[in-house]
Amino acid sequence: MSRKQRLTQQQRIAMLLIIWRLPEFVTSFLAACASGSAVVWLEFVECASIVLPGAILAVLSGKLNRNLKYVFNYGTGKVEAITALSCEMFDLAGILCLLFFAVRSIIIGKEESGNLRFALIVSIFGLIIDIFILIRQKKILEESHSKMYHTAYVSAQKEFFFDAASIVTLVITIIFENKPWIRFFSPAACILIAVPFSVIVLRHLRESVEELIDRTLDEDSQLKIIKVINEHFDSFEELGAVKSRITGQHKYIDIEMKFKEDMPYSQVREVADKISKRISEEMEHSNVNIVII
Repeated sequence: MSRKQRLTQQQRIAMLLIIWRLPEFVTSFLAACASGSAVVWLEFVECASIVLPGAILAVLSGKLNRNLKYVFNYGTGKVEAITALSCEMFDLAGILCLLFFAVRSIIIGKEESGNLRFALIVSIFGLIIDIFILIRQKKILEESHSKMYHTAYVSAQKEFFFDAASIVTLVITIIFENKPWIRFFSPAACILIAVPFSVIVLRHLRESVEELIDRTLDEDSQLKIIKVINEHFDSFEELGAVKSRITGQHKYIDIEMKFKEDMPYSQVREVADKISKRISEEMEHSNVNIVII
């Protein structure tokens, strides 16, 4: 599949994601308003943190697709990292906000209010939608292993677990609604769910930032490059600059080499292929470019 086709697919998936999430966005909001439960509000914020980045992805991928010309597609791979970064930033902001209100509810001791049974019915309906989306996202991920699809699948998983947790919390709250300690149950459950997810979000946020910045190769990787060059020192006449960088997991290496003027191009190409292959054997996810000077 070409990059242009992939961007088109990304845009379609983003639009489908928004359409799929809108009913759940509405139902989770109604459930949160009906129950006043912190864990249900957390579920609503999680849903919002998927719909909004989905809209960002639809706009970005559409713009890049219109500007894509033939093979001049540098930068289009950043769409996935930008989308993941946006999604995780919304997630983190929502989780931190709800952690604050959950702790505040425990300190104040505010009781749950509203129609908890109606909230339970709406949450169950939201869980059914979650299952459908989760199955669909898993199928998409299996067809194309990209960062964007992985992020969407993880988001679908989070929504499923938050919906399931909110249903369990509401059931327990309804059963023990007359007990004095029940007013602490929902915010406590909210904290127990939010803390581990905040750790996951921070890890994904770091990975997305690393995907967007270029870093210098570590010393061990640089020594491996020198080692491979030394193995072929008699195959070229002069060594120029060796430029390297890391973007996400991928390592990009440009090696300038000068060959003898009477050396056939086929032989030059053979040497370049051998060096590229050896560096790839030493380092995974490496892209080697031999620049003839």
